[in-house]
Amino acid sequence: MRIPSGCSRLETAKIVDKVKGLIFGAILGDSLGLATEGLSRPEIRAIYGDGPICFGMDEDGIAFHRDQFRSKFEENDFGDDAEQVLLVMESLLANGGQFLQKDFALRLYDYKEHGIKDLHKLPVGMNATNEAVLANPEYKNNPQKAAIEVWMTRNNLRGANGALVRAPLLGALKFWDGTTVIENTTKCCRVTHPDPRCMISCVIASTLIARLLRGQDLEIEINHSPAPSIDQQHHPEYNYFIDTLPVNERLAALVRNVVETNKPLLTEPQTDPLFITPETDMKQMQKYYHQLVDCCVPSSLVDLSLDDSVDCRDTFKCLSAALYCLTRDVPPQSETEYIKKMLTDVVMQGGEADTNATAAGAMLGARFGYSQLPTEWVVGMKRWEWLEDKVDEFCSLLN
Repeated sequence: MRIPSGCSRLETAKIVDKVKGLIFGAILGDSLGLATEGLSRPEIRAIYGDGPICFGMDEDGIAFHRDQFRSKFEENDFGDDAEQVLLVMESLLANGGQFLQKDFALRLYDYKEHGIKDLHKLPVGMNATNEAVLANPEYKNNPQKAAIEVWMTRNNLRGANGALVRAPLLGALKFWDGTTVIENTTKCCRVTHPDPRCMISCVIASTLIARLLRGQDLEIEINHSPAPSIDQQHHPEYNYFIDTLPVNERLAALVRNVVETNKPLLTEPQTDPLFITPETDMKQMQKYYHQLVDCCVPSSLVDLSLDDSVDCRDTFKCLSAALYCLTRDVPPQSETEYIKKMLTDVVMQGGEADTNATAAGAMLGARFGYSQLPTEWVVGMKRWEWLEDKVDEFCSLLN
């Protein structure tokens, strides 16, 4: 897994900083997101006002609201989305940087029963798709078969976002080899989420990370665009910092390129066994592609309606929130402040706040690096020293 010479425009130390930022950014997002998980925007406004939410060692903000769900977590703790990232990391460490689908599947099964080794905590709030697939009697022998059976019988679980949190880290694994990135990503996704929308969302997320680590976000010049126009007639009561930021055209072009490059995975009949999904209706797949394109260019965070009770778990919504954060323009020397504000804005949308913020935090961490994450958040997290050791051990595979 060691980084080959000449595979990136970035120095190795910079790559390692970005990978570490990816992991910690995801965990921070999950931890902060627990504050509003499952709440609607009106409920969040009633509890937290305009924020910010007090987190880590940061003394500013409103304290975490402790209801029945949130009382299950310790202060500044993280939940199952972050723990899925840690499971991928542990599987890679145990196998010398190689992703083995069966190994990860069995670790996920053991996690459901016992939690992460050495953390001494049981999983709380595992996503419904993972729970249903892991409960299938076929899972231990054939996880892909179990996942397909759930997909075919549980319409309410189709297109869910649970696998997306695992994808960014797989973009860091052999990031210089795009084919391997896609292979590892699809193998990891189909263990629980064989839906084509889940597969393409994960591939886009991991491919973007791989290209960021190769330095391929630098292919076009930055063209500052004006701040997006927000229709205050529709959302007069909601004003978020992130919606005032202009688009970073370089990164927006990168996103468009990644989506277009992977378009055949949705729009053409599949012969590659790595991407064959249970969905065989090509007209439906075309609809998914157009939904994907729409989600990649949101006009504002508010318009995503992340707290929609019907489709808040939709993988395209989660991906869209992450891409919206990734493609905002951030002035030099303002990275840490803007990371805090953007993640807070995502969390203040409610719905699947922890999952959305996990995906967004991974993207922001990979873009700016661990060195730019807010120190008062990182060191204030529960089990920070344990996380630091684990993540450093993983990053040592890159040197």
